[in-house]
Amino acid sequence: MKQVVFIFIALFLCFTKNGQAQELRDGYVVLAKRDTINCKIVFGGPKGTDKTQISIVTKEGEEKIFKTKDKKVFAYGFNQVGVPFDYLFVDRGIKVETGFYKLVEKGDPYKLYIQNINSTTKGVTVTTSYYILFDENGDSIDFFVSGVSGWKKKLEVFFENDPEALEKLEDVSRQDIVKFIKSLNEN
Repeated sequence: MKQVVFIFIALFLCFTKNGQAQELRDGYVVLAKRDTINCKIVFGGPKGTDKTQISIVTKEGEEKIFKTKDKKVFAYGFNQVGVPFDYLFVDRGIKVETGFYKLVEKGDPYKLYIQNINSTTKGVTVTTSYYILFDENGDSIDFFVSGVSGWKKKLEVFFENDPEALEKLEDVSRQDIVKFIKSLNEN
């Protein structure tokens, strides 16, 4: 009986957040005051980086945790297998949409960030993509894509001084937002 209990506890720990091994990735954190800290970003375990906190180990070996709700971190990023992952904090004033947005297209003149939000209703989970688009002047627009969100109308206003973008926008479906922005940056 003791063996069964021990195995059950071991399996439970293996499949919970507390049982995850921590992983350190080379990265950086940009504080709200724009100071940059080169560090290791901590993933996994109870103190790992997730939507609620950024967990780091400084070059001096000091462990620090920045809570997202405290708004002390402006941006952070890390490399995984040579691929950069960069995140920007955006305060939308709305709890669900305030947080870190992942950079998915960095070009000239546009930068596009995304945050995927999961919501569950009556046992069905739906993922909604929220986007923040910046132009070369630092102007931005936030939008989410769904059948009734009016995202194309918002983008038409944002691109009013870019006739090429307006023309291409006519044929864009909501699944092709990243591809659309990438095509604008290639010209």
